[in-house]
Amino acid sequence: MKQSRLALSFVLVLALGCGGSGGDFNLISLEEEWQLGQQLSQDIARQVPLNNDPTVNAYIREMGQRIVSQTNMANLPWNFHVVNDNEINAFAIPGGHVYIHTGLIKAASNASEVAGVMAHEISHVLARHSTEQISRQYGISILAGLVLGQNPGVLQQLAAQIVAGGALARFSRSAEEEADALGLQAMNLAGYNPNGMVTMFRKLLQNRRSSPGAVERFFSTHPLTEDRIQDTQRRIQTLPQRSTITNDAGFSQVKARV
Repeated sequence: MKQSRLALSFVLVLALGCGGSGGDFNLISLEEEWQLGQQLSQDIARQVPLNNDPTVNAYIREMGQRIVSQTNMANLPWNFHVVNDNEINAFAIPGGHVYIHTGLIKAASNASEVAGVMAHEISHVLARHSTEQISRQYGISILAGLVLGQNPGVLQQLAAQIVAGGALARFSRSAEEEADALGLQAMNLAGYNPNGMVTMFRKLLQNRRSSPGAVERFFSTHPLTEDRIQDTQRRIQTLPQRSTITNDAGFSQVKARV
């Protein structure tokens, strides 16, 4: 049934002439995306060292849920994971799974900087950027099998690509700008100072100059330029009401534990 629906969607999209247009080309329903995310997260758990500290995970989970609660996908099940890795990195996969590296937590000066990156990653899921890329790359028969869990080898390869920062994990500048805009709105509504996104972006650029290896995977998947930072600053000025929470009591404790 799901395979038939995917095939029908494919035909309809082609009939409408959207096949080569790029953005919004998506053959996966929201329900199927969350199912695919659950399968991918199991493969990723076997490929990366996940942090099991309950205090650290509870803090990141609460921050993530606070941001998600301000979005149009607040009713869906989201999962937030901490990866034990000193690289300054974060990534998201389809179906509401967001991963934050301990290296990013260590590099951040306050809670709003972590919230800025997390809101950005959440927004890639909100805009369904990953499933758009999967839809464009895979044939309809393989795509249907992925959603139904009938191609475990392809699922493992897809998870490995995402973890390594391969093609399916890389976003265009327009996708990055959309995630910035959505992320700013969500973190601001959640109470976090939106300037945290700007200061974290600047920190990432500084690290690229001083320790390029520490941020290599982040930049391979998230193109970041000074122009993009300035665009983010301009967007902040247009927010109707800017929140002011820059730090909280739990951040220092979490930073010390990682």
